[in-house]
Amino acid sequence: MNKTIPEHEEVDTLKEAFDLILPMVQEIFPIDVMFALTDQEHFLTYLPGEEVKIPIEPGAAIPAKSGIRRALDEGHMVSANMGAEVYGMAFKSVSKPIGMQPGSRRPAGVLTLGISLRHQQALEGAAENLALSSQEVRSATHEIAGTATELASEIAELQELGRSVVAELRKTDEILSFIREVSENSTLLGINASIEAAHAGEHGRGFGVVAAEIRKMAESSASSAREIETILKTIRSRIGQLDETLERCSSQSEHQAAATQQIAASMEQFTTSATEIQKIAQVL
Repeated sequence: MNKTIPEHEEVDTLKEAFDLILPMVQEIFPIDVMFALTDQEHFLTYLPGEEVKIPIEPGAAIPAKSGIRRALDEGHMVSANMGAEVYGMAFKSVSKPIGMQPGSRRPAGVLTLGISLRHQQALEGAAENLALSSQEVRSATHEIAGTATELASEIAELQELGRSVVAELRKTDEILSFIREVSENSTLLGINASIEAAHAGEHGRGFGVVAAEIRKMAESSASSAREIETILKTIRSRIGQLDETLERCSSQSEHQAAATQQIAASMEQFTTSATEIQKIAQVL
């Protein structure tokens, strides 16, 4: 059965326990800490840390702007960052009121834990850098994703333009067919004219010259039609190759846009993690 300790004896009891237990607690604590126990006005005992330590001796008065004073005045646990102007160095304190002063509603004293701000400041700095970096990366990935989307749209327009050009080139087949037909008819006309010129003898000499020119024009038209057909086939082939290349670029742009969106989502998680780290830093 637990023994009940009178409230007015709690501070003295804790002082005895403090001197006995807290050095071991401090040793197993994962970070450097210091402890102090006070009554309403003075420090009763003090256990400094290796790095976090202040020039306090038992019997020293409690500073007016300290977390300990707030805990005594407000009657509840107080967590505060103490500036160097209070104790000579900056640290984080957690002060818990203990017991009750006989005949008063004020606490009989305060048990205080002091923690170096170095870890908090390091975490807050890391969290801030992480948040800034993730924000920069997120902005960059949004910009890249937007650019990739625009590129995909422009590629689609180029593909449509290429298809339109191919469609227009197909219309030239009708023109070439007409030229070939005219060439063939002109050739026949030239042959017939030559035959008639031969029959006319001396009187058909001028007509023969005309027939020869008609045949030359027909041959030239046929040759030009063949050259144009060859060129158009080459153009259609090149446009087909361009369309295939644009198709691959479009696919890559879509993948790039999707990848950058995933990166942006990951950066959102990094930002959330940075916020959580900042919250943890505030606890330390």
